[in-house]
Amino acid sequence: MKIGMMTGLWYVAEGLGVLDSLERIAALNFRYVDLHGVFHAGPAHLSEKERAALKPRLNELGLTPRNYVLHPPHNIPSATPAELESSCAYLKEGIDLAYEWGVSQLMLNAGKWAFEVLRTEAWTQSVTFIQRVCDYAATRNVFIAQEAEPYVWFLVNDIPSTLHMLVDVNRPNFATLLDLGHSALSREGIEDFRRLGSSIIHAHFSDHEPFLHTNQVIGSGFVPTEDYLAGLKRLGIDDQMVRFGYEELVISIELGVPGDRIDDPDQWVKQSLAHIQACAPYVTQ
Repeated sequence: MKIGMMTGLWYVAEGLGVLDSLERIAALNFRYVDLHGVFHAGPAHLSEKERAALKPRLNELGLTPRNYVLHPPHNIPSATPAELESSCAYLKEGIDLAYEWGVSQLMLNAGKWAFEVLRTEAWTQSVTFIQRVCDYAATRNVFIAQEAEPYVWFLVNDIPSTLHMLVDVNRPNFATLLDLGHSALSREGIEDFRRLGSSIIHAHFSDHEPFLHTNQVIGSGFVPTEDYLAGLKRLGIDDQMVRFGYEELVISIELGVPGDRIDDPDQWVKQSLAHIQACAPYVTQ
C-alpha cells in the first residue's frame, strides 16, 4: 500500500489552483496524487492552457495522477432531463481530461435523496445515469469509482448500499473507492470491507469527530486507521489491484473542508504522515 495526496487541501487553506497545489505535494515527497475536480481541477475551473499544462507539470514533478475526483453539477436522483444531459456532458468532458492526463479512474457518488422524488425512481435514475457514464468511460479505458458518503441523505452511504449500486449498475469498469473515515462514520469494520471483494480500486485516508465529517489531521479524530490498515493487509488488498492494472493500492490523504481555517496546510500533511507511518510502517509514500 502507498500513501497518496489529494490536491484540495491547498485550495481550502489558501485558495490555490491545482497546478500550484501539485508543487506543494511534490515538495512533500509524494509520488501519487488525486486531482480534486470538485474544488479546482474540474473542466469548469481550467482554461485550455491550464489543461494542456497539467500533464507536463505532473511529469516534471515526478507525480503520478491516480484518481480524479469529479461530481456532476446537478443532483442526479432528482435532476430534470436537461440537467441529466448537462451532467453527463460534464462528466464525459472530465473523462476525456482524465484520459489526456493519464488518469485511469474517475470518482463520483450517486447523489442525494430528494423529498419530491420517489425513492425507487431516484435510485433507478442514478443507476441509469452511472451506466451511461461507465459506458462512455469504457471507451477511454477509465474506471468509475463510487465513494459512499456517510449520511442518510445520500443514496450510497455505507457498504450495503455500495454493494447494491455495484450490482444494479453492473458494469465491468464500475468500482469502489473506500474512504476509511467514511466507513468509521458508518460504524463499519474490516469484515465489512471484505464484502467489497475485488471492487476496491482506490482509497482515502480521512479522520473525523465521531458524529461529524470534519476531514481533520489523520490521527486526531476517532477513526481506527491502524486497525483498518492491518485489516486491509490481511485481506491481501495489494494483490487485488492487478484487475485494475496496478501493483498496489494507493490510499490518498484527504484533509480540510470548505470554511476550515488552516494556517499551515503542509504541517497538517506532515502530522498525518507521521501518524500513518507510526501505526503502519509498511505503508509508504
